[in-house]
Amino acid sequence: MSAHTIDASIPVGDPDLGAAIDCRITFTFHGRVEEQGPSYASSGQPAEGAVAEWMSVVAIEDGQPAPYGGAFAALEQSSLDSITIAWLEGDEGQAQAIEQALDDLQEDLDRTADDRAEQRAEDRRDAR
Repeated sequence: MSAHTIDASIPVGDPDLGAAIDCRITFTFHGRVEEQGPSYASSGQPAEGAVAEWMSVVAIEDGQPAPYGGAFAALEQSSLDSITIAWLEGDEGQAQAIEQALDDLQEDLDRTADDRAEQRAEDRRDAR
């Protein structure tokens, strides 16, 4: 399980008007679990697909967080929470969030490999 963020523009209201909410969603990513065969302790477990689960959301403007303020801030945030939970639970939201999480994880792997290569090169220089 790992935590990730995704910036999304979620359509709301009448599709003909093109209204959308720009937001940054934080979610947890649970990777795919392979099927486990039977053992002495259990009869086995079926495979489970990757899934993204909603954690939190903040509205954004010009790429920066823009939390709600004023007398109706709690109501507006509650509405945003509901809209983004429904979006993330849908096919489009799941697909985009899982793709983002996999991209993030690949970047981490690449960065780690680069760091290890640099460390090995430094170790070789120091050994001379």
